[in-house]
Amino acid sequence: MLISLHGLVIECTTASAALEAQLVRPFGLFLAQAGTPEVRITIVETAPPYDRFPQLEASFSTPRNIVYDTLEFKVVDYFGKGATVEDKTRRSFTIYGKDGNFLQEAFYLLVLSIFGQYCDRHGMLRVHAMALSYADKAILMPIPPGGGKSTMAVAMLQEDGFRLISDDEPIVSRSGAILPFALRIGTLDKSKTEAIPAEFVYSIDRMEFGLKYFIDVRYWESRLEQRALEDVIYMAARRVLNGTPSIRAIPKRRVLKSLFRDSIIGVGLYQGLEFMFSHSVWSNVRQLATLARRSRVAWKMLRRARVYEFILSGDVGENRRILGEFARGLDRPAPERPGS
Repeated sequence: MLISLHGLVIECTTASAALEAQLVRPFGLFLAQAGTPEVRITIVETAPPYDRFPQLEASFSTPRNIVYDTLEFKVVDYFGKGATVEDKTRRSFTIYGKDGNFLQEAFYLLVLSIFGQYCDRHGMLRVHAMALSYADKAILMPIPPGGGKSTMAVAMLQEDGFRLISDDEPIVSRSGAILPFALRIGTLDKSKTEAIPAEFVYSIDRMEFGLKYFIDVRYWESRLEQRALEDVIYMAARRVLNGTPSIRAIPKRRVLKSLFRDSIIGVGLYQGLEFMFSHSVWSNVRQLATLARRSRVAWKMLRRARVYEFILSGDVGENRRILGEFARGLDRPAPERPGS
């Protein structure tokens, strides 16, 4: 099975067709029939063969794993639950594990981590934001983790004219355009999936974060954005308690902190398995060349963007109404002034 992510082709191999279908399920819009793989991932449904691993010294550990690193190999051990082995000379990975939940989570996060490295090499940028399109405009809305990106995305897909670019991670091209990257929409609240046909819903019991429910984006197949969009609306979001939602234009300097946090650093984007490639999560930040490339792309996006602040209330319906009215009013001509 081949996954093609904006030029990166990854080959997935496993002995079980049923497991393979579950592994690639979030990447359904990016499955390919042909292509030359840059990376190969093999999934093996057995316990890690620790006795066959080379003798390695631990490089560092995290609450979920221990990392062993050499020039040729890197092993990430999930405390016996499973392991991921990278063969650096062959640009290949093997994921070992007997638990289906672990294998799905490890594969998904590994693919995102590899894609993140690819973006850095090719001058693209990941942004931790909910992204929609409306009338050929991309609307990016960075919201802190747990702030309701998925809830807002699902609500806006009920509004005429809105399409989904990404629930969590839109991509910015080298020129500053927004690329679609719709994978899945997740929620901790099972009741939010009850109106969705069962064939589009699945769950994963994640390693340290517990059970989460996911909706295939193909449920909204006619509402998925497939194009790169040049017209960008960057909308910094703030949530208030007992407040009234509103949207207002603000100077671009007001979103520099958000832009740095949500794209240049990538806080909120999954970084954990990037231990596969570096000695610490923050080593990516210390690599000044990478930081400079990300900053250039972010600045190109911001230069072309119109910038707003969105005050979000706890009322999803009101937030939806305000954003809908805002989007529909973007291209309306300004009213004439009295006496003009």
